[in-house]
Amino acid sequence: MTPTPKLWATNIDVDLGLAEVRDCSDEHWTMRTLAGASVGTDIEDALTAASELSEVVNDLIAESEAAKAVLARILGSRGNDYQRCLWYNLAGRDPLGTAVDLGRLVEILSRRAEVAREAAVLGRGIVVGRDPYVTEEPDGPLGVFSGDFMLGVQWQAFARDMYS
Repeated sequence: MTPTPKLWATNIDVDLGLAEVRDCSDEHWTMRTLAGASVGTDIEDALTAASELSEVVNDLIAESEAAKAVLARILGSRGNDYQRCLWYNLAGRDPLGTAVDLGRLVEILSRRAEVAREAAVLGRGIVVGRDPYVTEEPDGPLGVFSGDFMLGVQWQAFARDMYS
């Protein structure tokens, strides 16, 4: 009879990867801010929100006409402030760097979600930091945005038709 292996990992801190990036002085500051803004967030909601924003940035670079309307919807949404926080940490920055940073964040959040799901299947607890976004409502007034805004000059090389 083969003995059942003893599972030793319990209460896995799924935010450790984010905290390592946030605290690493070798990381670019934009990546550090994205990671820091993500510590403690709801595991699935953060992944969905970051993935959606990453897709919008990639679509802007690819000159998708619909991308500006999606970004306007995100920025004016009544949901929590997480996506706005991510965007405004990167707004005005190099579009390619923004796309890379958001892509890396999505990868980290994907691994975080995988670990949390696996821990749940195995009956192991997880530890998540305190959610910094404590309300489902925005903190402060919401802007009213339409999809016909101008992108900044840094987008001109990528989104020629959408710049003006």
